[in-house]
Amino acid sequence: MDIRHLKMIQEVARHGNLTKAGEHLFLSQSALSHQLKDIEAFFNTQIFIRQKKQMLLTNTGRIILEASENIIAEIESTRNKIKFLTEKNAGEIRISTECFTSYHWLSSFLCEFKKLYPKVEINVDADATYNSINALLENKIDISIVEYNTNTKLNYTQLFRDEFVAIVSPDHPWADLKWVNPENFYGENYIMYNIPVEISTIYKILFKGGSPRKVTKIALTEAIIQMVKAGMGVSVLPHWVISPYAVESGDIKAIPITRRGIKRTWYAATLKNKELPPYMTVFMRNLAKHVKQSDELALLEFS
Repeated sequence: MDIRHLKMIQEVARHGNLTKAGEHLFLSQSALSHQLKDIEAFFNTQIFIRQKKQMLLTNTGRIILEASENIIAEIESTRNKIKFLTEKNAGEIRISTECFTSYHWLSSFLCEFKKLYPKVEINVDADATYNSINALLENKIDISIVEYNTNTKLNYTQLFRDEFVAIVSPDHPWADLKWVNPENFYGENYIMYNIPVEISTIYKILFKGGSPRKVTKIALTEAIIQMVKAGMGVSVLPHWVISPYAVESGDIKAIPITRRGIKRTWYAATLKNKELPPYMTVFMRNLAKHVKQSDELALLEFS
């Protein structure tokens, strides 16, 4: 038995038949049948049930599939580690952030970075979002984009600053105000992302001394904007998040919170005791430059 047998099990389980699995592996159905007989003989068990044109996993087949996935993942991880040791400008960057909306820079920046380091793979761990510090400390990711720089086990590279702004419909009583204060939000219908209020930085700032009339949680930025446009409540978002949604056209109004505004600083956090390859240092340095120079951040500056 070797790796090709494990990959064959994965593809047959994924596609449900030998023909489609063979097309993906560039092998004939006959070749896959022989491989399947070999691995079933190795484990002395039936891995798939042949039912009409479908291949269904047996209970023992599921155990073998799970082991196959773990083994292949470990081999791939080992391959990347060796590539890092043997090839200076090749490797992997595993990244996550404390906030889904912080990925606004991703597509445009990666195009630039790939030109510098075409052999470096960027893997975004979306599952670690809102828990990226723990993922970083457990070495499940390499870089965490965070808004606090207080953990002594981490090094921090400052990336950019942004500002929270209130958004309301054009006919809302706040529409012509120069700024609003946190107490203005008490008793309002508040629309926010679908996360626990306990981990929402802005919610804790706004409602430290009071409560909203109602909280509506929504996963998508577009849906939050549409609800605000319809006058169904107020929301607070970073200014670069709302810039693509026609603030200047008057569909929604963006208002600073307090006279001085509520600003925050984002950092790229890495483990202190972990040696970073050169391309990872360049990644953080260039990301900071990219976001600061981005027109997206310049569209709505409040002073």
